[in-house]
Amino acid sequence: MFNMRQWNYRYIGSGSSRNVFDLGNGYVIKVAKNIAGIAQNMSEYRISSFDSSDLFAEVIEVSEYFNTLIMRKADKIRDFRYILDYFKVGSYEELFRLREFQNIQYKYNLLFSDLSRMSSWGIINGRPTIIDYGFTREVVEKYYRIG
Repeated sequence: MFNMRQWNYRYIGSGSSRNVFDLGNGYVIKVAKNIAGIAQNMSEYRISSFDSSDLFAEVIEVSEYFNTLIMRKADKIRDFRYILDYFKVGSYEELFRLREFQNIQYKYNLLFSDLSRMSSWGIINGRPTIIDYGFTREVVEKYYRIG
């Protein structure tokens, strides 16, 4: 944490609940800003631990209370067409109708509206890979619903 505070790691980006830093060794660290970020880290750890689809970036390590999570670093995708072409489909709708995407949606309660964002994807070993998958239905209902 000291290195991150001192900006010794390159800042990659952030969302409402987490900051992401490049560790410079092929991995990134996601640092929770709040309880919702901890819940997202927990979700990503759980999914990575049990999934065998190769659709998700691998989580390497998490801290004891899920404040931080280390994940394989992906190259940035600049055009969603790369993903569609890789899976040989013509649209988001077709992509998310594929059996492997239907399976992960059902199994992990993923929100396709979140997965359709280009920032949720990266490229690892030439393959489109989901790199931001902690925003599950449970996380949304517990930490993002008002009222």
